[in-house]
Amino acid sequence: ICCTMPCTPHRLSFTRRAAHLYIMFAVVETYRVTPLTRARASAPRMVALADDDIARALADEKYAMDISSITEGSEKETYIGQGSGVNAGTGIGALAGWVKGLVGRYLCWKNRPVYESLWQIIEDDLLAMVKEHEPALKQCRTWFSEPGANPAAHTFATADGKCEGTVAGYKGAKIDWITTCKFFSSELGFGNLRIDGWASRETRAPHVAVHLCIVFNVLFIYIGMPPRTNLILDDAYNDHVYGSPRACTGKSLNDYHVECVEDKAFKQYTSKSHVVNAFMVAPTTLLYTIRFSKKNFARVRQLSIDYVRSWLELLDETDGVLLEGIETREVQTELLQLDVRTRQFCGRDPDTKNVANIFGLETTDKLVRTLWGNPDDTIWQSR
Repeated sequence: ICCTMPCTPHRLSFTRRAAHLYIMFAVVETYRVTPLTRARASAPRMVALADDDIARALADEKYAMDISSITEGSEKETYIGQGSGVNAGTGIGALAGWVKGLVGRYLCWKNRPVYESLWQIIEDDLLAMVKEHEPALKQCRTWFSEPGANPAAHTFATADGKCEGTVAGYKGAKIDWITTCKFFSSELGFGNLRIDGWASRETRAPHVAVHLCIVFNVLFIYIGMPPRTNLILDDAYNDHVYGSPRACTGKSLNDYHVECVEDKAFKQYTSKSHVVNAFMVAPTTLLYTIRFSKKNFARVRQLSIDYVRSWLELLDETDGVLLEGIETREVQTELLQLDVRTRQFCGRDPDTKNVANIFGLETTDKLVRTLWGNPDDTIWQSR
């Protein structure tokens, strides 16, 4: 069409301008620099410890702990041991038989709904959050089942059926092992519930624990993130894990610690046991008793959710403090040894003896081993 149209001066001027623009764009395209795509940070390549390395690292007797090492008499020094009536002469255990039975029935009626609501926090809030965050998480068998058995939770009970509980274990991604556990005494009217998450050696992120109990009309809580380093020697770890705000909550773990210290409804609990106190090495550990009310229950629920949410964010980190040296044999060995000792704390926990007084040694041993680790993991098979 252009060839057949007469070229007037106006039309010629337009054609020249179009040609100039075309040439200019061609030059720009010729010298355009394609921006470099920023590579996503990847986790460092770790040294895998061979079976012989693991055996040597855990050869010392201190890594072969069992529940027989619990200090005699210490079971009466815990909050549950003092108040629940598990031990004769303490709490409602000091009451006469018929009075004890009457009080126990009343507490069962009053506390069972609270117990069920606490379980919703553990199962429907916390574990559900972890499952959504880590799709690779899969349920595993417990130490109560035989090798090759289908993965499933296990229910345990006393011979008279007056106290019943459930325990389950899961594994996947950067979560080496995570368990949920609960039990309730219909005779004494108290309940104990917990979720314990153990990070894998792909990261130096801390572990996490949320333990919730109802005794009388009081909530007893232990919420913490045990460190995987010596905080006296590792300021960077302390500042990053416990003092830095998390993106998911806008708060640091120390912020939650301060809030609880300043909240008059929260009564800080100090154990009489040197064993328990030695385990409370995280500077922001929340160990409190709180009188039950809807308001206080909601506060405990939110603390639990925020703590696990913060833990999952720490697990996601792919560089920085939590990945320092992770690829070396030295750090892998240190993490292995520290993790085994940390996870075996319940072997010395005085409350484990209270559980043994309720369910017997055989059930308690399998329960503790399930809390320790995966029964199909060679590390825990050898403990």
